[in-house]
Amino acid sequence: MAFSAVIASLIMMLLAVAAGVVVYAYVMGWIGGAQQNPTQTGKLSFDSITASSSTGIIMYVRNSGSVDVLIDKVYVDGNATVFTQAPINPLVIQSTTKITATQVNIATANFYEVKVVCTDGTTVSTSVQATT
Repeated sequence: MAFSAVIASLIMMLLAVAAGVVVYAYVMGWIGGAQQNPTQTGKLSFDSITASSSTGIIMYVRNSGSVDVLIDKVYVDGNATVFTQAPINPLVIQSTTKITATQVNIATANFYEVKVVCTDGTTVSTSVQATT
């Protein structure tokens, strides 16, 4: 049994419209993703860090990200510690702040894991060996 020319033409048009809808959905999803603004985040790095039994841990932290950040906590070996910061928050883009953690028992030649956490979740961590 054969299809008539009219039915064959209708089926071909239906397939063409369906293919067009699929291509349109794919292209719009791709273009829509390309037009969204990426989330801007902070990025921290240590300019320098020292640890000694007499001064505690002194670090210079730089914000090399694309937004200002607020330093929230400083951890030494996984424990939150009291710290001072100069200048005080916020840490603006491409600026450096001095952070001092003095209420830490530092033993010479030991290694300490230091982590700085901001309110937006930005973190930086490193280890430092204590000197005299």
